[in-house]
Amino acid sequence: MINQKENTIKAPRRPGIKLSQSKLDINDPNLRDVFEDIQGNILKSHGRAHSRHLFIQFTADADRNQKWLGKISPRLTSAMEQHKTALDYKNSGKEHLFTGLMLSYTGFKALGLEDKEIPDDKAFRAGMKNIEFRYDTGPGGVHKRTINPLNDNPKNWEAPFKEQIDALVILSYGGENLEPEKCENYLDKEVKKFKIEIAKTATIVAIEKGYTLRNKKGKTIEHFGFADGISNPVFFKSDFMNWEKKEGTELYDPSAPFGLIAVNDTGGRDTNTSFGSYFVYRKMQQNIKGFNDQTEQFASLLTNAVGREITTEFAGALLFGRHKDGSTLTSNLHETGKPLLNNFNYDKDTEGLICPFQSHVRKTNPRGDTNRKNKVPMSSERSHRIARRGISYGSKDLMPSSEWTDAGLLFLSCQSDIEQQFLVMQCGWSDNSNFINEGTGTDPITGEQNAGSDKTAKKWQLQIDGKKIEIDFSFKDLVKIRGGEYFFAPSISFCKKFNTNYS
Repeated sequence: MINQKENTIKAPRRPGIKLSQSKLDINDPNLRDVFEDIQGNILKSHGRAHSRHLFIQFTADADRNQKWLGKISPRLTSAMEQHKTALDYKNSGKEHLFTGLMLSYTGFKALGLEDKEIPDDKAFRAGMKNIEFRYDTGPGGVHKRTINPLNDNPKNWEAPFKEQIDALVILSYGGENLEPEKCENYLDKEVKKFKIEIAKTATIVAIEKGYTLRNKKGKTIEHFGFADGISNPVFFKSDFMNWEKKEGTELYDPSAPFGLIAVNDTGGRDTNTSFGSYFVYRKMQQNIKGFNDQTEQFASLLTNAVGREITTEFAGALLFGRHKDGSTLTSNLHETGKPLLNNFNYDKDTEGLICPFQSHVRKTNPRGDTNRKNKVPMSSERSHRIARRGISYGSKDLMPSSEWTDAGLLFLSCQSDIEQQFLVMQCGWSDNSNFINEGTGTDPITGEQNAGSDKTAKKWQLQIDGKKIEIDFSFKDLVKIRGGEYFFAPSISFCKKFNTNYS
């Protein structure tokens, strides 16, 4: 086994970073070591249009596993390299391959490391298949589903995800203007080379193909047709300024501290500059026809109650809390003169009559609801945010003739604490029928499939055309979980220390 002490990197001369820092400057020389050591796709999405997710199970001994990690380390894309390639693409149109690596708890164990060298997040260590582990998903104490908060049944997962998964390698390539066929061919060749390289070290358990799904206007959407990835927290000053310039930030601050997604990597070169992030992976199959049919039924009930035609598109917007173009339902309540994508809150919709409390975006990002209802400090509510890095998979048909086609989302989120971020958001909020109010109901998009016997409340209390109405309707079976796992994306220096040619 490699002597890690001999491969320890000397402490950097430049200062590191504080977890409380926000609005980071990618060109700050004091942060250069941090950005060169943290992997890409954490602080900002890698931006490529096509991906391959390679799920790996180690079959060799610890020494060989370490050597493979060292061998792949020079190819990993750092945050700094991601920034440089993005500039190159913008200026010259040149495409660059993105390579990322994550390890599960069993993956770290397969490296033969001491326990203190392995990330200590409780969910990460338990693994997603452990449905007996006890969690506190609050936010006011132990949630009533104290074990298996995701209500998962791994027996129903796709076969590959039932296997032990030790690592996830992400290969991504291609801008939105590159022909999809060229992207696919390029990635197929990269996967073929990777299979040869890893043959004596590990087995590839599964390969998931992802792509950026777009509508006719070129906007990124998910399979129900709604704009996706809009309200992610931003960590760079430039991204914050883009929002500030585009529509303002006075009603909602999209920035987030570095510590929302980053934790010190004890296996890296230095405590000031080496960081990683915990990732949640879930393959989510979407019932597109079921969504279309049920929103049409919902629209019919709304039409009868209001006395004028309510479109299925508006009915669907009530489920999401946004229109398909991404604009919020509450835009007309603010004196902005234009639809809002991110600079909004619910201060003028405290009864949830315009944007329902159970709608997807309000459940997963309450924007002050917990402060108004339970006096929860805004800093606490905002600390539960996650950064989503998912991508679509499967058929591009948004009007299929049958339910449960092979289409959906390869969900990825990064955070610094899985329990207090992803699990609170998913279980304490989305799946909790009594959040934010008693009897609110579960999130009809990502909540109902996890709620078990605690199904979505039937009552939708709304105000349309100044008229308050109450509709009894339950949305069912819109999303299925087909598999998943918890991972940690280590610092690049952690991986490089196993490279015998690295010093």
